[in-house]
Amino acid sequence: MDPAAEHRDRLEPLRMAARLVPGGMALGRWLRRTVDPDLREIARLRHAEAGQLFQPFPDTSEDRYPTLFDALAERLADLEAPRLLSFGCSSGAEVRALRRRLPLARITGIDLNRRALGKARAADRDPRSVYRQAAAPDPGERFDAVLAMAVFRHGELEARRPASCSTVLPFARFAEGIAALDEVLEPGGWLAIGNAHFRFADTPAAANYEADPLRIADAPPQALLYGPDDRQLAGVTEPAVLFRKHPA
Repeated sequence: MDPAAEHRDRLEPLRMAARLVPGGMALGRWLRRTVDPDLREIARLRHAEAGQLFQPFPDTSEDRYPTLFDALAERLADLEAPRLLSFGCSSGAEVRALRRRLPLARITGIDLNRRALGKARAADRDPRSVYRQAAAPDPGERFDAVLAMAVFRHGELEARRPASCSTVLPFARFAEGIAALDEVLEPGGWLAIGNAHFRFADTPAAANYEADPLRIADAPPQALLYGPDDRQLAGVTEPAVLFRKHPA
C-alpha cells in the first residue's frame, strides 16, 4: 500500500471521532498544521512571506511536463552548458527532469519553502545544481531559459473561483514577478509559463517576446484566468506555454 494512503487509513478512526465532537474537526486541522512539518512550513510562508509568495502549496511530481522539457532541451542543444532557472522549484523534481535531458547544464532552483528545498538538495547532489531560498532571482544573474510552471497561481483561486483575484493574488504581483524573470533572461532566451491564472501576453514585458507554437498535453490550456483589472476573464483560455525573448 502507498505509505501516504496507509497513513490516511490509520487516521480515519480519529477523523470519525472528531466529527462527533463540536469543533473537533477544526481542532484536528489546527493540530495537524502544528505537528506536520510540511504544513507548518506552509503556514509560516502564508504568514511571514505573504507579500512575496505566489503559490503557497509545493505540489509537484516527477517529470511533470515532459513535452516542454524535451522541447527546451532541443532548443538549447547548441549550448554546451546552458543556464536554467527553475522559479518555484519546490522539492526539485523539475530540476532533476531538466538535468536528465541537459546533463551539463547549470541549473538554479529557487523557492521560499525551506522544507521543499531541503528535500531538493537531498535528492540532487549534482554540483551543477544550486538550490537557494529566495523570492526572486538575483538581478545580476543571467539565464538562457527560465521556467515558472504552476507558480503564478493560487489554490484558493482554483477552489473558490472568485470574480476578482485582488484579495488573493492580484495581477500586479504577477506582472512584477514576470519583470524580475525578464530581467535575468538573456536576449534570445526561453521563458516557460504554464498552469497559471494570468496571461503572459497581458504584461508589459510580453512586447519583447514571441510565443512559440509548442502546445503540450501535459499542461492543458488554463481556463481560469484573470486580467490586468483583476477580474475573471469569461470564456478565455491560454494555450501558449513557451515564449522566446527577442534577440539583442
